[in-house]
Amino acid sequence: MPNVKVGRGFTFIEMLLAMAIFALVGLASASVLSSVTESDAASQKAAERLAQIQRFFLILERDLAQISARQIRVEGEEPIKSPLLGDKLMLESEEGGFAFVHSGWRNPGMVLPRSEIQAVGYRFREGKIERLFSLFPDAVTGSEPKVQPLLDKVTGFKVEFLKDEEWLETWNDEKLPKAIRLTITHEQLGEMQRFYTLMNGLT
Repeated sequence: MPNVKVGRGFTFIEMLLAMAIFALVGLASASVLSSVTESDAASQKAAERLAQIQRFFLILERDLAQISARQIRVEGEEPIKSPLLGDKLMLESEEGGFAFVHSGWRNPGMVLPRSEIQAVGYRFREGKIERLFSLFPDAVTGSEPKVQPLLDKVTGFKVEFLKDEEWLETWNDEKLPKAIRLTITHEQLGEMQRFYTLMNGLT
């Protein structure tokens, strides 16, 4: 009778060991995948937050760069001699607020039913910095401005105006201040401070 070689299979212990190794590899892979996914989500949120902050400062800088020496009218009241008005609680702000008129609001050929100058205001409400604007520079009494949320997760918004060598929290002068200082407190980024020099400010 010829010799027949019988193949040797895996023992029960070897099967258990192989399954344990595969389970550990799968667990490690899942952990790495979860970590990468969370890291990617955090990176996307950080990028979105940075883009939002950059957009806010860009819009504000553009508005201030084209500020006009024109008298302003707030909430339909009589025109104010100051081309810029600032106070802690103005425009129903919970902290700092200010308003002015800027030029350069493009309206080629005057096609749109509005002027090329725009009345704008900035305020802090319910954790957001908002930009208010109207289609007409002299809004009538009772008209509501458009509200444009620019930056959220804000806990503080302080606005100061430079006159001579002194920083003031209120501005109602016939001329523009030398500069504006914004101090913004953000939930995640902490305190940020920006200075804006006004070309037509006091000399």
